[in-house]
Amino acid sequence: MTASLAGYLASAGAPLYSAAKHGIVGLMRAMKQELAKLNIAISVVAPGITMTPILSVNRKVETVEDWASKMRNQGVPINTAEAIALAVCWLIDGGMSGNGKGLLVQENEIGELETGLAKTRNIWMGERMLKLFRGGREAPLFSRI
Repeated sequence: MTASLAGYLASAGAPLYSAAKHGIVGLMRAMKQELAKLNIAISVVAPGITMTPILSVNRKVETVEDWASKMRNQGVPINTAEAIALAVCWLIDGGMSGNGKGLLVQENEIGELETGLAKTRNIWMGERMLKLFRGGREAPLFSRI
């Protein structure tokens, strides 16, 4: 699934875009265990700004390349489309080992976020809340079809 950096960290000035991309991340998280039972892997690629034709929309004065160069000079990481394709290929090549992964791509570098988030739940959720969450995991809350 295609999310965005904005699916992990809200993007200033684009609340609807960020909300939609958070939804993609949430959908992947919600589906990963159920789909794994069917031997289907689901994952997310979350690129930052990427050089694609969509960047040319509403650019009348400067080229996309000039704009990207200016942004890079101001410290904004810019991806190539090839870097995003490599992230997708890595997930495909991994098969089921890619299930539930969230690949962040910035400045053509790929990092996996979901594993780190899962390992640090006790920090960001708190020991007590995590214990309460885990205590109810096996309860039959929903009927199986």
